[in-house]
Amino acid sequence: MILILSTPNDDDTNWVMEHLSILGEKHIRINDLDLFTGKTKMYVELQPFPKLFVENIFFGKVDISDVNCVWYRKFGFFRKYREHIRSETNIEMLDYLKSEYISTLDIFFEFLKDKKWLNHYLNVNQMTKIRCLMTAQELGIKIPQTYITNNSNNLNYNQSYITKSIKDATVLDIEDKIFYFFTNEIGEKKIRSYENFFPSLFQEKINKEYELRIFHLNGKNYSMAIFSQTDNQTSTDYRQYNYVNPNRLVPYTLPNDVDQKISSLMKKLGLNTGSLDMIKADDGEYYFLEINPSGQFRMTSFPCGYNLHIEVANCLKNMNV
Repeated sequence: MILILSTPNDDDTNWVMEHLSILGEKHIRINDLDLFTGKTKMYVELQPFPKLFVENIFFGKVDISDVNCVWYRKFGFFRKYREHIRSETNIEMLDYLKSEYISTLDIFFEFLKDKKWLNHYLNVNQMTKIRCLMTAQELGIKIPQTYITNNSNNLNYNQSYITKSIKDATVLDIEDKIFYFFTNEIGEKKIRSYENFFPSLFQEKINKEYELRIFHLNGKNYSMAIFSQTDNQTSTDYRQYNYVNPNRLVPYTLPNDVDQKISSLMKKLGLNTGSLDMIKADDGEYYFLEINPSGQFRMTSFPCGYNLHIEVANCLKNMNV
């Protein structure tokens, strides 16, 4: 049996499950939010020996010991659950509920630790943006000059930088206002405006010819070029989508040495799937930016005809033995 650990409204999970059904592979899906709300029931007993059961209306009652392999898709994002908690709940209570919830998820991982994994949870949770950059550099992959500092005196006032989250970008909903944490360019005037600030990540601004989104699956890379530089709205961060005049997206063939180094990077990080962001600079060099181990891959699959949902389903089928 295949177990998919996901989150509600993830279309990539839905499409992979459709293909698993076509292939006749028995599979179940557990959404993190459904554990929080009780839509998926769980029950652990320790005597006479440890057992974990899960149950919902879609797959009935299942003994987790029957699982052969696990796809760690997207799982355990506590911020999504704040809307299910009364707004007057104080921060200490939220911190307590979060710690209890994470401990509950750890129970799942304890029962599943010896299964076959498409992205092992330990490797995903130990991955950081800085570790990825350092590992890429060790393997001979170019990265932008990168700094983490809380003082502008450590930066070159004559250089343009981009700034982004040290960990993961997020979206905040505060008093009915939405705040997006995109990558932003920061120039001399703004750098000089603040001497001391919260620790922040800065990278040299790379003049891009185009951006690359690469989906990696078990040693194979599926690449797409994004012509984000043709639009001021998307030139710094293509995720600031222009829905009226979308960026051009085309299949892309990486140079062999870059392709091999990316596969080596994923192997060294212990990730057998994930979405990578790179830049093809106007000087002809390729620069690695970051990896999202649970990044959505339909945006690479559909424009390029890669059929990645079928590829993932076949991968899970081969693991389910």
